[in-house]
Formats: sequence, structure tokens, C-alpha cells
Amino acid sequence: MTVDQPELPTSRNASESVSDQLPAVLGGFDLTDQVRFSGGFPHEVFNRLRADEPILLHPPGRTRDGESFWVLSRYEDVVEAAANPVFSSQGGGSREGGGTHLDDLPAGTYAGGMLNMMDDPRHQLIKDIVSPAVCPSAVAALEPVVRERASALVSTVLERGTCDLQAEVAGRYSVEVVAALLGVPRQDWSRLVDWAEIAMGYEDRDEGEATGRSQAALLDMYKYGCELVRAKRAEPAGDFMSLIATGEIPEGHGQAPLVDYEREVFFNLISLAGTEPTRNAIAIGLLALVEHPEQWQALRADRSLLDGAVEEALRWSSPTPYNRRTATEDIRFRDVLIREGDKVTLWWASANRDERVFADPFRFDVRRSPNPHLAFGHGAHTCLGPALARMELRVLLEELLDRVERIELTGPVPWARNSKHTVALRVPVALTASS
Repeated sequence: MTVDQPELPTSRNASESVSDQLPAVLGGFDLTDQVRFSGGFPHEVFNRLRADEPILLHPPGRTRDGESFWVLSRYEDVVEAAANPVFSSQGGGSREGGGTHLDDLPAGTYAGGMLNMMDDPRHQLIKDIVSPAVCPSAVAALEPVVRERASALVSTVLERGTCDLQAEVAGRYSVEVVAALLGVPRQDWSRLVDWAEIAMGYEDRDEGEATGRSQAALLDMYKYGCELVRAKRAEPAGDFMSLIATGEIPEGHGQAPLVDYEREVFFNLISLAGTEPTRNAIAIGLLALVEHPEQWQALRADRSLLDGAVEEALRWSSPTPYNRRTATEDIRFRDVLIREGDKVTLWWASANRDERVFADPFRFDVRRSPNPHLAFGHGAHTCLGPALARMELRVLLEELLDRVERIELTGPVPWARNSKHTVALRVPVALTASS
């Protein structure tokens, strides 16, 4: 609803008057400074925000467009905003762009062109087209190939005795699983692994910025996706890309037909957005088990704890720390007025450590129950494939637990300069085989 509460703070007024000084509650931590995230997610900052200023107006900082933005840190606020259609994934107000990142992305290319940056009803109608590829029966049908890849990767690293869990296990595994989901021919899987590694910046991610190589890899992926769409349209096979290549938005919903770009860009979206969170949930979840060896041994002794371990790894890792929304109209949210066009950031990683919801939230506990984490988001834009992600984690853990007695760190774990993804760049470990 539209409200008129001029006495309440608004980002428009605040943007005009904000100084270069950050609010005291941030303790000098600028959430727009990617370098500040090189030590991992700043939980200590969000502990203060949840306690003292759960709805914060953050000054522009290093944003490209020089705009302030709202920061929601408490679980209940994040859930409420995520479920409210007033807060758009596409854009709002007089913006020419929008999307789910802090800075606006171009309309049509990203915002409104990619599924995760669309609003209902078009968002849901397209989701309905591809949902059969990630339904429980489809995920179950994928499990044999997922297990085969997990087993092969564990065999490789166990034979050597050391590895980087990020690149050699989590990264390759998550990309190969998505390749199988999409219907990528097996002979092309290695190309997809290489592209994803470069496009997501794992080769030079210490810099925290896109490079010429990463942009070239994205373009190569897009071109390949275009070819795959044409091939699937000619010979559909029931996989994800076949569904998007041949599916149509049903009439009667006031929506234009799918255009080729919407079909083609799905390949990049799922190849990257479908692998990045999972690989980081795996890498950070395994790191947590390495750092809490008693939890690893508990799992080895009692496999009934496995489902709980998967959920705790997801909560603990929170691989996508935030998503941005845009207010499409003036709305009073709690005790502040959020104006049409304002940026609002929902911090899932903070919500997943909210002491109002999770007892002892900074304890990694595979026995945690209940565990209503928000690792897959909430509301209309809940992740498309939670069943697949859970299966990936479970299968890999089963293969490791069957054959590995102990995993130990052999070096430091550097973190990416990135507020949009929580990334352990390297997780070097030694593995001891079960006797």
C-alpha cells in the first residue's frame, strides 16, 4: 500500500544529507567495500545490526550509482520482505535497470531478462516450464550419475592424499552435476568446468573484480548455450535445456511469448547461479566439519544425522549472503518509510545466525533441529533446485564418510573479496583413508 509518513526516515532524504561517515553501528565496516569481505562474512557487524539497528540505511559508500540502500538483518524482517511483492527482483520507480545486485543491472539483459531478476507472473510462468527437470522424481533419476561423479572425485583425491576441496571436489562436482541436469553432452563437461572456473573468477578472484578472461568465458558460455538451445529444439530429450528450448508461456496470462534471448541466457544462469551457491555450501560445509572433527566422527558413527548435517552446512555457509530488491511503491516497513525506487537488501547470512530463531547460532551442530534456515531464500524467489542441492550434498558426504576417516587442514583458507557470494577460495586438506 502507498503511505504518506513524512516524519519517518527515507533513503531519498538521507541520501542527500548523509556524510562520508558510516553509521556508528557498522564500526567502520563499509558493506559496499568488497575488500572488507576478504576475511569471510562479517558476522560481528551483523550481530550489532540485529541488536541495535535491524533496519539500517547504509550510505552510498562505493556503489557505482552513489545511492544509499536499506539493510535488513533480522530473520523475521528478511522473511517478511522476501514474501512481499512490493519488493521487486526486477526493479521499480524510475529506474532504467534493477536486479538482485546492489548496483543496478541493465533492464532486459539482466533485470527482467533472467529468471532470478523477473517478477511474477512471468517469473512463475517460466519457472513452471522448467520445474519438471528439478522435481523429486527427476532429481532421483539423476542420483546415479551424481553418485558416480562423487565416487570418482573422492577416489582421485583419496589416492593422492591431499587436495583443494574447493577446486578439486566442490567446484568440479557441482558443475558436472549441473551439466547432467542441463543435458550437456558428456564430452563437453570439461569445457563447462573450465568456463565456470574462469567466469566465476576462481583463477584470479583474489582481485575481487571481473577480468577480460572472465568476461570472455561468459561470452563463450553464452554462445555455447545458444547452440545447445538450437540442438535441444531440434531433438528434445526431456532435460532442463530441452524444456526451456521447447516450452511456451501459456496464453491467458497477459504475458508475451518467450523470446530467444530468455531461452539462451538460461544456460549461463543455471551453469553459474546453479553451481556457485552449491560449490560454496559444499566447500564451507566440509570446512566446518574439518574444524569440528567431533561432528565428523558423529556422522561416521550415526548416518541418521546426515540429513541434519546437510541442513546445518547450508545454514552455516549461507553461500548467497544477500539479495537486493527494489520498492515498487512507498511502504511503511516496521518504523521506517521505504520510498518507491529505494534499494532494499535482504541479508540471508545474517538471518541464518539470528539468535531469536537459532539457539547458539554460532555453534556448528549436525543435530540442530529445527533448522529453518534461509539458504535457499524465501518467497516467490526461493531457489529453483533445493532438492537437487540437498541430494548433491548428501551423496558427496556419503561417499566421503564411507571412505575417509579424517580430514585435516594443511594451510590457510583465503576468502574472496565478494559480498554477493561467500567464497572460500581454497580449502587445502589432507585425507586419511578409512582402515
